[in-house]
Amino acid sequence: MHRLTKGEDHRYRALIENAGILPIHRMKLWLYKDRCSLYEIDDGREVSLSIHEKKELLSGINCIYAGAYEVGIEKVSFEDPFHIFEVILLVPYSFRAIVSPRIIDVADRVLDLENLFNNSGLKSDRLFENIPGSNIRAYQRGDSLSSINWKVSARLSELMVRVPDRMENRTVTVLMDAVNVPECEQDSAFLKKRDYFLEFVISAAWHFAKQSVPVKMVYPSGKVRESVVDSYNSFLEFYSIVADSIFYSTKEDEKEIHDLVDSRRIGQHDGDTWIIIREDPGKGEEHFIIC
Repeated sequence: MHRLTKGEDHRYRALIENAGILPIHRMKLWLYKDRCSLYEIDDGREVSLSIHEKKELLSGINCIYAGAYEVGIEKVSFEDPFHIFEVILLVPYSFRAIVSPRIIDVADRVLDLENLFNNSGLKSDRLFENIPGSNIRAYQRGDSLSSINWKVSARLSELMVRVPDRMENRTVTVLMDAVNVPECEQDSAFLKKRDYFLEFVISAAWHFAKQSVPVKMVYPSGKVRESVVDSYNSFLEFYSIVADSIFYSTKEDEKEIHDLVDSRRIGQHDGDTWIIIREDPGKGEEHFIIC
């Protein structure tokens, strides 16, 4: 497996060897052209090899989508001299790329912190607010009237106030509602949706991290996992795993994510703010839900 970045140029090397006892004439190479660009190797390129001959092919490669998938040469084909029969073989040693998404601002316009705070009570799980506590002291100029303990003040004939305590504010959680598609069925349509999904998730995590606002990321990585992104370093840790770690081990793990989505959509979240990012929304629906 090779770690790449979407949109960046990398080097690709393929070594082809004829290990048989007969020469190979005009073998054609077919590429994963729907998901990557190879600059120096054309789709359908012909290669001929003598007995035990090796050829090295070098090219630049640019991966189109974020995620984990096969790239480069997909299959080879052979034709008889009269072009009547053709045999197509999949390449047994493929080049599997783990392509990290770009860090862009696609989520900024919908996850504006100020608007979310005003409209849905968005707060951070690492910030604190003052609430009236249980300790008592004499009233001082500037104290809030709401902090006055009137019963104690009446008993002591002096205004007494409750000393504020520090209480954690409500949390912000991003829930990744990923689809469950077997690897053998992950075609270009799937890769396109996964690409947008990953870039939106990373954009959301970066949106909060660059403001030093902690956000809890809940995602399927075999089992349902959690990561807290609250700094540049924790963002990089989450970013490093997201390209190839979004999958379900079992149907039960998929159901756990769907149950979380359902419970949050009907308000079972104790006042916390949840942002559900969906990989495959229904027709006319947004990729995200704030609840």
